[in-house]
Amino acid sequence: MIRIQGMQNKNTMARTPKKRLAASAKTRKRNRKKSSQRILQAALKTFSKVGYDAATTKMISRQAGLNESLIHRYFTSKSNLLVEVTYSCIDALSKEKPYPPADTPQEEIYRFLVNRFENYNKNIRFFRVILSRILLDSRTGSELQKRKPSDLFFAERLTLFQKKGLIRSDLNINELVSLIAHQASAMTIAKLILSHKSPEYCKKQLLFFSKNLTRGIVAPPRKHP
Repeated sequence: MIRIQGMQNKNTMARTPKKRLAASAKTRKRNRKKSSQRILQAALKTFSKVGYDAATTKMISRQAGLNESLIHRYFTSKSNLLVEVTYSCIDALSKEKPYPPADTPQEEIYRFLVNRFENYNKNIRFFRVILSRILLDSRTGSELQKRKPSDLFFAERLTLFQKKGLIRSDLNINELVSLIAHQASAMTIAKLILSHKSPEYCKKQLLFFSKNLTRGIVAPPRKHP
């Protein structure tokens, strides 16, 4: 019995270093994730405040309260960091809880447009930074095309309207969703940023767009014999 117990202790001791290594690896992974999040938040604030060109990794590291070397270790460069910050904003949009569903296609489209527009408007300074980088560096635009907000809930709602016969059956819902989502971006760029229009003005234009679009996508009334 004593010998068997000794063997068990030996096996336990043999496993302990592996467990310690595994625990240490998990801790490092958690620490890296927390540090990365702090860097991303700091970069968002810094880019929004001073712009891309004026921002430095030293400024961002100071804002994050971390060593500057971590930025280069985790993100390689300032341009890569900008892309990752944008990805984190896109992911945040995708994870947002949907607004309450509407009773008509027109109201659903309008609610989606206003919700997306307001999210852009919350981070309008950073949106300006991204826009300027895309215009100056085509590679940034190409990178950002790889990830877009997930509008699955919106597509599901429009599909439901289509099944009820309220949207034309010949329309591709995914293409329709893409068209509507681009309108929110276009309104932000053309009216809010370039023309300096008020958010209220932009929302009125989105309402006008949703009404006119709906006229073209609604199913025609059934003809009675």
